[in-house]
Amino acid sequence: MNQEVAALCRRIRDLTPASVERPTLVYFDIIGIAWPIRCLLHLAAVDHELVQISIFQWFERDEQGRQALKGVFTNGHVPLYVDEEVSLNQSQIILTYLAERHGMDGQTARERLAVREVMAHAYDALFHCNGMLSVTIRNGLSDEIAEARLGAFLGEGEWPLVSDGYDNHLRGFDRYLSANPASSGFFVGHSLTVADLHAFNVLCNWYKAFSPARFVEDYPRLEDFIQRIAAIPGVTDYITHEQEPTTWFPLPTVAMRLTSPAELEGLTAAR
Repeated sequence: MNQEVAALCRRIRDLTPASVERPTLVYFDIIGIAWPIRCLLHLAAVDHELVQISIFQWFERDEQGRQALKGVFTNGHVPLYVDEEVSLNQSQIILTYLAERHGMDGQTARERLAVREVMAHAYDALFHCNGMLSVTIRNGLSDEIAEARLGAFLGEGEWPLVSDGYDNHLRGFDRYLSANPASSGFFVGHSLTVADLHAFNVLCNWYKAFSPARFVEDYPRLEDFIQRIAAIPGVTDYITHEQEPTTWFPLPTVAMRLTSPAELEGLTAAR
């Protein structure tokens, strides 16, 4: 294990509510699932520290042949968020905690449940068995199998579990957005919540970037939603100045199809 990774392991292992001088977020050097966390911190003007991990550092192994960095996280995954009150290792829990703390979690108990429901759907759209990552990360599969799974996800054929995943998840988003009794253009209530940030990330940076023309044509309500959210001044500022389109999955060896930096251009008027 090289000295840089060893030092990073020590730094992360030493992060505790008692030791941090300011809130600290640890994540990869990509958009990923930390986008809504980082955007929320930006909107709330939270002075925080960002510790980024590259894919090369993540796969660095120690003397026992284990991924050194995985061992410093409670659940073996990123992100990690630490402030003077908490040390949290699950992205959904981090988002919930920050949303409660900064007034982005809905106004009533019913709205807070609705926020959680949209957040769960957003997470499933990426990580469920028919979510985007399960069919784009090929993990050594043959071209024939990998392409069959990807085609089925897009509705072009059949494959167990993943078939029609692209449209299934987007139709779900569309129904959640339409179900808001406030008809405000937000997913919950009359104002921006963490549900909107989580949904925006998945819809814009993943699903629209994956197939822009199809997204715009088939899901105009969702297209209007992402443009509306991107036009919120604080979100515009984050996208323009803070958002990092770093990708590091070699195509098509490791992944069949993932968003590249160029594909993030033009998804919203803010970028």
